[in-house]
Amino acid sequence: MYRQLSSYSITIIGGDQRQTLLYDSLKQQGYQVSGIALEPSPYIDMDPSCFSSTKLQASDLWITGIPFSKDGIHLFSKAAPKAISIQSFLFFLQQAPPKLLIGGQFPKEVVAFARTYQIPCHDLLKRQSMAIANAIPTAEGAIFHAMKESVYTIDHAACLVLGFGKCGKALAQRLQGLHGKVTVCTRSEEDLAYAASCGYQTLPFSHLQKQLPSFLFIFNTIPAPVMGPKRLALCHASCVIIDIASQPGGVDFSYAAQHKLTAKLCPGLPGKMAPKSAALILEEQILRLFSFQN
Repeated sequence: MYRQLSSYSITIIGGDQRQTLLYDSLKQQGYQVSGIALEPSPYIDMDPSCFSSTKLQASDLWITGIPFSKDGIHLFSKAAPKAISIQSFLFFLQQAPPKLLIGGQFPKEVVAFARTYQIPCHDLLKRQSMAIANAIPTAEGAIFHAMKESVYTIDHAACLVLGFGKCGKALAQRLQGLHGKVTVCTRSEEDLAYAASCGYQTLPFSHLQKQLPSFLFIFNTIPAPVMGPKRLALCHASCVIIDIASQPGGVDFSYAAQHKLTAKLCPGLPGKMAPKSAALILEEQILRLFSFQN
C-alpha cells in the first residue's frame, strides 16, 4: 500500500468496467474508497449503492471515467449516462476542492476550472507510461478481432501494420510471434529503419498502393484518412481491416461496406477486451502519480 494514500479518501465516479474493477482492487487493499455511478460487474460482488448513487460527497482524490465525458454535458458513466452533469460536478468541487483530480480526456473547461481553483488535474491518457502499457491489451484485442473476422490464420499470412507508434510496435511484435509475415508502413524514415532492425518488412507510404493487394490483414493505427476509396479498391477481397486509431479512425468504412470489404473500427480495446488488466494499469498509473505529488 502507498502509505501517503492510505490516509486519503478516494471517490471513483462513473466510467465502465475498468473503474469498477479499480474500485474493487483499491477496496481490497484497504484504501478509503467509495464509488458513484459505477457499472455493475459480473466479476465482483459490490454494494448496490455504488451503481445507483449519484450523491456527491467531499473526497481528497476524485477518479473519473475515461473519457471524462462523451457528450460534453455529462460525466461518462456506462451505468448512468446522464445522471451527473459536468456543471454540477464542477460546482461541487468548487465548494469542496479535492487534493487531486485524475481521469482522461478532460474538456478544456475542466482543465481551466482546475487551474482557476488550484486543483491538481492529471489526464492519464497524456502519460507516455500509460500509453505504452495500454498498447499491449490494444494489440491483443486488435488481433482477436482480426482472427474472429477472417477465414485465414495469421500464421504465414501477409499482415500490414500502418503506423509504428506504441500500438504499431506492440501489434507488429505479436503478429510476428504468431508467425505472420509482418510489413510495417510509415512515413518516418527512422521508424522504417527501426522496424527493419526488428526483422519486419518495411514499406514507405509512397509505395503502399502497389502492395495493398497482397495483404490478408491490415491494422491501422494512424488517426488520419489513410485508407480511402482509392486504396480500399486495391485490397484483397478477403482482406480484414482492423482500425484502432482514434475515432473516426483512418478508414472509409462507408466505402468498405458498400464494396463488401471487412473493415472494423475498434476503439477502447483495453477496457472492452481486458477490463481487469486495464484496471490494474490504471491503478499502477494512479498510485505512481499520487506518490510523486507528495
